[in-house]
Amino acid sequence: MRKLAGLCCPKFLVLAGAWVSVSPMVGLAVANPSPPPSECPKATQMPADIPRSHVYADVPFKSGEAATYELTWSGIKAGYATMEVRAPRRHNGLWHRVFRIDAATGDWFKSIFVAKEAMEAVSRPWDFGVSQFYLEQNEGRLFGTSFQQKKWLSFDHDHCHVHERIQLPEKPEDNVDHELTQGANDALGVVYNLRTRNFKMGTIEKALVYTSEKNWFLEAEPVAMEKVTVPAGTFDTVKLRLQTFIGKDLQQKGDVWAWISTSTPERQLVQVQGEIKIGSVWIKLSSYMGGL
Repeated sequence: MRKLAGLCCPKFLVLAGAWVSVSPMVGLAVANPSPPPSECPKATQMPADIPRSHVYADVPFKSGEAATYELTWSGIKAGYATMEVRAPRRHNGLWHRVFRIDAATGDWFKSIFVAKEAMEAVSRPWDFGVSQFYLEQNEGRLFGTSFQQKKWLSFDHDHCHVHERIQLPEKPEDNVDHELTQGANDALGVVYNLRTRNFKMGTIEKALVYTSEKNWFLEAEPVAMEKVTVPAGTFDTVKLRLQTFIGKDLQQKGDVWAWISTSTPERQLVQVQGEIKIGSVWIKLSSYMGGL
């Protein structure tokens, strides 16, 4: 079974939440297998059901938010993506947050790479733990065959278990199971998680993330306060160094940076920059519409 390009590695983890279609270019880090947990801890007591109207009450993003980003690779505009905060959804009797991203390379980039992809995450409002995840990929390369895939993931935090259902054209449906660390975020939801953090110089913020059959720790270290201008406007931001770990072992190769607004109540992800083998990737906010 081919590894899922859209969730392939830790370098993608820190870029993917803002950009799905860049995955073939940032999937370069080599990861060691995550050691399986010796035993699944006893499940913590589930909180009382949060009312639908309170699901987004205490966070800087609201239902209806839409942020569009443009990607450049080595100075070449490659495509765009829109991240959306969707209306709350009922799952296992509890209201959840819903995040979605739709991304595509531009027509002008088709001589290099063509991709149209989507991700949707259903996230627990009390800890950003992922409950459901969906990914759809439609990729074509200048040299090589096209690739299409749909993938559904269901997360059982109580039993430290992930079930994946994969559909490929003209092939039988594949079902696989993996181990999960309780409370893990997904690659999309963790971006929104970072927007809720109160970053302070000298203090590293951490989040546990599940992606590509592994449980990672994402570390976000604030390194500077900067004024940043992107197509959507000028923002005062905190600049973060993003790194991914399995245990104490750093997994990514190259630097990844993110800038989060400090001058707006929405704390938008303003831009992301990563150095990879084949050049520099920039993801910049081009338009923003707040939710209600």
